[in-house]
Amino acid sequence: MIPAAFWAAVGLLLLRVDALASAQRRPAFFAAALAVVGIATVGVVWPVDRVDELLGDVNAVDLIQVLAATAAFWFLRDATRAHAGSAARSRLPFLVAVLAVETVTFVAIPDHVGEPTTYIHEHLQYPATWLHIVVYMVAMGWFALDSIRALTPGVRGADVLFVVGFALVVLAVVAELVDVTAVFVAGEQTTFSRTMLVVFNGLFYPGLVAISVAHGWRTVRRLAPVLRWRAVSVRLFLISARDRSAGGPALRLTGNAEVAAAQQYIELRDKIVAGRLEVTEDEERFLRRVDERLADGVSAWV
Repeated sequence: MIPAAFWAAVGLLLLRVDALASAQRRPAFFAAALAVVGIATVGVVWPVDRVDELLGDVNAVDLIQVLAATAAFWFLRDATRAHAGSAARSRLPFLVAVLAVETVTFVAIPDHVGEPTTYIHEHLQYPATWLHIVVYMVAMGWFALDSIRALTPGVRGADVLFVVGFALVVLAVVAELVDVTAVFVAGEQTTFSRTMLVVFNGLFYPGLVAISVAHGWRTVRRLAPVLRWRAVSVRLFLISARDRSAGGPALRLTGNAEVAAAQQYIELRDKIVAGRLEVTEDEERFLRRVDERLADGVSAWV
């Protein structure tokens, strides 16, 4: 499930590249980028031991995972608010404060020696370790709960996946808080704490996948009309390219996709009217469909 969560985050990141140009959609890109960083630190891409060795062999990889995940959920909450139509945005100084507390409590752990994959749970006898994880989990749970609040009432369509994903994260946070507290009180890992850790993993990563799929679905739906108009532009270009009387036509794949297609269409029709180009019956039917869509002003191609 962890690799699935990683690749879902990678897919969302690639789909969200264009969001950098939009202040409203930018938080979703930051959330995906940070999620990729955070999940990569658990060893699904590179051996976590090797990564930690490059960072000084002091288990700094655990701190990076915590900071990346916290910031990812912070921006994910902003992206969810934007999706829900809320103008509210989180205050960045608060995020900085949470990250600072997580960093200070991590540094305060007396012993930074151990295997990266088991380091935290093997050092939960220290109050600093317990506080470090509690702050991390409470922040994650809070951001997830706030995201659910922003989506309700009126959950519909892909929003169901959002709510399910965030709810799984909240339940995972509760399991992890019980887990680390049990280890802290007992002074060692127990069968119960190990069970709660399994529960955490079984809830947290499916939750991430559900959230990523929901965001990905929204992105695909938004991009679909653009991609369809780009495909129209390409076909118009290929038809127009048969006319060599005034040099090759320009393929416009920048700017507004519908406007670019309209420009290609007008130029092609001018060539046909001027007698410089003949089209087949199939191409003429295609041109009529393009004309109808442009006349309707609908940015879609069905």
